Amino acid sequence: MEKQMLSSARKEALIKSVIQAMPNYAMACFKLLEGLCKDICKYLANFWWGSVQQDRKMHWTSWKKLSEVKGKGGLGFRDLEAFNEALLAKQLWRIITFPNLLMSKVIRAKFLKDPNGLENNPSQSASWTWKSIHSAWRLIQRGLWKRIGKGCQVNMWKYR
Repeated sequence: MEKQMLSSARKEALIKSVIQAMPNYAMACFKLLEGLCKDICKYLANFWWGSVQQDRKMHWTSWKKLSEVKGKGGLGFRDLEAFNEALLAKQLWRIITFPNLLMSKVIRAKFLKDPNGLENNPSQSASWTWKSIHSAWRLIQRGLWKRIGKGCQVNMWKYR
């Protein structure tokens, strides 16, 4: 199938349903390197604008603009770095909220022996999977709300 034979709608569907969906499994477990995400986006942009190595075409809009939501004038392509972080945050949230899952028990036994284990950086000997999942802790913290209740377990000096 030649790129020139595809309409814009078909290119968009191909990019969204196949090309951007392929790394989902890996992104749910591992943090992809920033350079890799940029390279993938570069190849996607080249495919979108119809460029090949020998025949370079003008990119009329930046990839950042193309990855905006359709309501804001973009085409809704995924920002791979943000999507990667969201998938990792989802894994970490499952570990936190479902402590009886086998995955949660293993992670807690191996890496979260300390009750404040998420506040500390993972050790150098930790697996790349745990380091990747732990890197999403900042994203989760931005969305967390603390329930005060009786206030017995809240250190008011910590949350200024």
